Amino acid sequence: MKICFLNENLNINAGVGRFGLDMIKGVQNSKNFETIVLTEKKFNNYEFEKPILKKSYLLRNFLNIFINAIRARKYIKKCDIVHALDGYPYGVIATLANIGLNKKLIISGIGTYSVLPLDEPIKKWFLRWAYKKADKIICISSFTEKQILKRINLHNTVVINHGVDYNKFQIGYRGQNKEKIILSVGALKLRKGYHISIPAIAEVKKKYPNIKYYIVGGRPTEIYSKLVKDCGLKENVKFFYDISDEELIELYYDSNVFLLTSITINDNDFEGFGLVYLEAGACGRPVIGAYGSGAEDAIINQKTGFLVPQNDVQKTAEAILKLLDNPELAETMGENGKKRAEKMSWEDVAQKYIEEYKKI
Repeated sequence: MKICFLNENLNINAGVGRFGLDMIKGVQNSKNFETIVLTEKKFNNYEFEKPILKKSYLLRNFLNIFINAIRARKYIKKCDIVHALDGYPYGVIATLANIGLNKKLIISGIGTYSVLPLDEPIKKWFLRWAYKKADKIICISSFTEKQILKRINLHNTVVINHGVDYNKFQIGYRGQNKEKIILSVGALKLRKGYHISIPAIAEVKKKYPNIKYYIVGGRPTEIYSKLVKDCGLKENVKFFYDISDEELIELYYDSNVFLLTSITINDNDFEGFGLVYLEAGACGRPVIGAYGSGAEDAIINQKTGFLVPQNDVQKTAEAILKLLDNPELAETMGENGKKRAEKMSWEDVAQKYIEEYKKI
């Protein structure tokens, strides 16, 4: 059986790329499947990757959507299944390319771009049409599925949570630093909730003056630099960027708590799942996320960590303090998170995708 995937890229340093590469490699481990991946830009030297798509998402007009569909069509002709790794634009491109070919079509609902276009003029008609044409829509969280179904009545959705490359994070036991360290990993975007977590760290500093807050998300913009200064955290907050996977794993192990209190903006810009919660769990670290997002699927509240209300500095600070004040609780939650991450390794999660391929 041959599958044609469509994705922006397979860049391991980008969320969508890492998800696509890990999932596709998991499927490739089954000898029953041959794969080809159509992308916009090549980051690796994989033979199965074909960077033939134009950057349609950057353009205001829809011409490149149709150009990409024409380009993709000759590859789709040779496949049994077409799997687009997000709703817009790749789900639309795949659906257009599949006209008259009638290949089995799957669209992944990953997060914002599986929902946001459903609220925008013109785009919503394309994406609604694509969703209705799909044989299956695989959502990475129950929250993402609910957001899609709020906007369109469908009966072809299923939820398969993110997987994690569990073994990559097993580097052996490491004792924690004497410093108290909180870690966040995520792009410096509004929906990642740093405008909540940074003031929350300022509250924690009242009890732990030497608290360190490490943010892996890119070079700080003026907005975040000013927020850190205004909160009196210049000596406490450090931004990391352009680091290797090995350096990131070291930071996970050095930390006491993983924190990412994402928010939902206008009901359509949100955290689809949050692979970083599983990565932190794979390193044995307790996690804190927010209700009303995909974190509800990634975190088992009060078992692998805590879920707090969105936009709530005080509740976020309280959750951090509860873990810092109770090392045994933090260790127990970290161990629970590690066991859960092991069960959600890509080796196991990929089998769920394979079962969906077989069903259709």
